[in-house]
This record gives sequence, C-alpha cells and structure tokens, in this order.
Amino acid sequence: MAPNNDFYVPAVRWRTGEYQALLRLSDAAKDRIVPLITIPPLEYDFEDGEAKKTVQEHVGSFPKRYKDKWKKRKAWIDVDPSIQREKMDNGLTVFAQVFDELRKFRAEAVPVASLDCKADVIAALAAIVRKDKEGVAVRARLEHVMLPDFGKNLAGLMAALKADFNQIDFIVDLGTPAYEPYIVFARALAVALSKIANLNEFRSFVLIGSAFPDSLREVAVPGGFVDRHDWKFYLALLEHLPPKMRRPTFGDYTIVHPAFVASMDMRIIKPAGKLVYTTKEQWMIRKGGAFRDNPKQMHGHCDHVVKSGHFRGPAFSFGDDYIRNCALEREGPSTMTRWKTVGINHHIMHVLDDLAKLGGSS
Repeated sequence: MAPNNDFYVPAVRWRTGEYQALLRLSDAAKDRIVPLITIPPLEYDFEDGEAKKTVQEHVGSFPKRYKDKWKKRKAWIDVDPSIQREKMDNGLTVFAQVFDELRKFRAEAVPVASLDCKADVIAALAAIVRKDKEGVAVRARLEHVMLPDFGKNLAGLMAALKADFNQIDFIVDLGTPAYEPYIVFARALAVALSKIANLNEFRSFVLIGSAFPDSLREVAVPGGFVDRHDWKFYLALLEHLPPKMRRPTFGDYTIVHPAFVASMDMRIIKPAGKLVYTTKEQWMIRKGGAFRDNPKQMHGHCDHVVKSGHFRGPAFSFGDDYIRNCALEREGPSTMTRWKTVGINHHIMHVLDDLAKLGGSS
C-alpha cells in the first residue's frame, strides 16, 4: 500500500454518516483514496446511564460492515485509545479480533500504531504485522514530531513492531493546530520533518489535519463561510519544503472535527439544521433552527447552495445530486446523519478535484 501524492487520505470515524459517504463514492473515486478509519469510542446512553453497547457489540459488527461498505479496498485501521486495551468476549484484543475477521475475506487493511499505544497493544499489532505481512502505519501527533527525541522514540516503536521503513506508512497527524500564519508554521514543520532520518524510505508519507471547527455556533443564522486552513496550509507547506525533501500525501478529517464525540444528550439538545458545502478555499455553511422542529428547512438550505455560484452540479457527486433534488423537493429532508453523508461525500470529491488540479499544475 503506497499511495502517490495524487491520492487523498480522508480520516473518518466508522459512524453511519461517514461510512455511508465512502459507500456512495464512485468506483473511480474509491480508487483514488485510502481512508484512515478509526473505530470510535463507545457511545453513552443518557437514559440508561451506561454505554449503549458492550465492546463486543460495538466492535464485533465492524468487519462485516467494512466488507459491505468498503469491500477489500485499501484502508488504514485505527482504534480509539479508549477501547484499544479492551478485550472481546473470546479474550482477544480489539485489534486482534478485527484483523482476524478482516483476514477472512482478504481485505487490504493495515493496522495503525502510535507512540501513545501501550506495550500490550503494540505486541498485538506486531503479531498482526507478522501474520499478514501487509505492513503497518505509524501515526505520529504533531507533539511527537516536535520533540527533540522523536527519532529515538520512533526507532523504538519500529523495533517493537519488528517493521522496517519499507513496511511503514508514516502518518503525521497535525490535529487542529493554529495554522496561521501559514509561512511560519510551514517553516517550523519543515525543519522538524527534515530531522526525521530516512524519511524517503517510508512506504508512504501522509500529512493529515483539520481546520473544521468543533462547533458551528460562531456561524450566525442563516450561515456564512469558514476557511479551509488545512488545505491552504498544505499548499504553503509544499512551497516551503526544501527542494529535495519528500512531499507528503494530503489528508484531512473531512467536515468533522477530530475531537468530535457522539456524546450529546439528544433529549435535551436540539442541533440546528445545517448543510456544509466545500468550496475552493472555504466551507459554505447554511444554518437554521432546530432540525427536529423544522426538517423542511433543508429544502431552503439546498436551494441556497444550488443558486450560490459555488454549486458543482448534480453529476459531481452523490452529495451534489441529493442537494439538487432536495432543493427541487424531489427528495425529503431526511435525517441529520444523511446530511453528514451528503457533506462528506461532496467534500471528498472536491478534494480529489483539488489534488488533480494541483498535480496538473506542478
């Protein structure tokens, strides 16, 4: 698994709105992405005062659903730190159980390790690497990379995984940094990356991050624009990397904040009806009142997007087609999960178009 720079890495959590967005992509689009999939933490049931599912129930459905939604296609598979050390009913670790099941239908999936992983988790990952011979991804947070002893720590993790450079996909996860000013951050990151020995020998090199806000409460009704700082920073970084330094593959968290956790008590909170639409340098946000009180508001939000001058047309993506049909009231307002699918699906196609144009101009 070695995506080129014209590939895209959408980092998604395995929740309905996100995996449905992947499912709805065309085959041609699926061939141009390698998703970084994280099995999310357990969700909380506020009425019962406990987790909605056991770890067995939460994780056990993942392999079959992965097969249904993503087939055997390439992906990196991570597990939220809160459940990495949990045991399944058969005593296996979460990683071990997941890859035992994925192996049955020969999914081209690769596990993800981190410097934050505990020793027992690393041992389970090393066993998967040894058995599958598909390699491993190492996900390093920005804080890791900026440490003076990062090279030593990385070498220690590689030794524990028993993996060499050509077996490792190196993923630098920026999280949600203060991207601006772009040039200052780009230069600082370039210096840190230049200190990583053998950067060119990794099987692949990916940079992911997010500028999507943790909340859209700062966007006033009926909406506004939010800058895609992650994409604009990536362009600045490419300009400021030394000529001979390896260029990273671009990745982002689509239109979901990395720290998002499905932990709201929906008996109390009434999220606004909203539509997120990715444009060249910004996200266009259309926002109204509580969705549950007025689902039909989505017809107006979609109509605004279609007439905004930014709309890419119904043939651009599943998401765009749904927006057009909703604007014409040929589709109903559906659910908030569907609107997350619509926004992510369009976003992925937009980034693929961005990268194609970037490759054509380089």
